[in-house]
Amino acid sequence: MKSFVLCEKKETLLSMRLAGIEGKMVSTKEETENSLEELMQDNEIGLVFISENILNLSRDFVMDRKLSQKKTLIVQIPEPGGLQDSEYIMKYIKNSIGIKL
Repeated sequence: MKSFVLCEKKETLLSMRLAGIEGKMVSTKEETENSLEELMQDNEIGLVFISENILNLSRDFVMDRKLSQKKTLIVQIPEPGGLQDSEYIMKYIKNSIGIKL
């Protein structure tokens, strides 16, 4: 299985490529949705990293694909500078398993 990253900043793309992960820079909602749809059709892609900024462009579309896909895992990653939503992990845990920490 291969991994792929969709991001907005070239620093993110460069760092992922140094780790051996191919990727693509996108900047619009349409680019994001088209690229993600292509990745979902590729049977070799098992993990898709999406930067926080890109996820925010098309959250509903990405979340729909994330919940309906069984063969590809979609994971949000921060851009340089860290997560904009500092409570993201806590909200994710609470929404996922119903436990408030």
